[in-house]
Amino acid sequence: MTAPVYDSDEFPRLIYRQTFEAVYAYLEERRRSDPTFTPEDIRQFLKDAYACQGDNWGGRGVLENKRLDATIAAHEAILAEWENNL
Repeated sequence: MTAPVYDSDEFPRLIYRQTFEAVYAYLEERRRSDPTFTPEDIRQFLKDAYACQGDNWGGRGVLENKRLDATIAAHEAILAEWENNL
């Protein structure tokens, strides 16, 4: 069986979607099961991730940038939901 061929624009979107869904699911589970996990943990992660996002000296490339963007977006989504429920 041959590997599927992806459109050059579709593959980065697929990577973003898969990463977002995985990170979001992980954070939801952690929020439910870890009483020490707080919104401040997410804020600290985001602070560091935003700095990393703008610091591409290593040349991450399109796919790694999509993964980082999706990871940040998942954290932002969980934080927004969490704060809306407080």
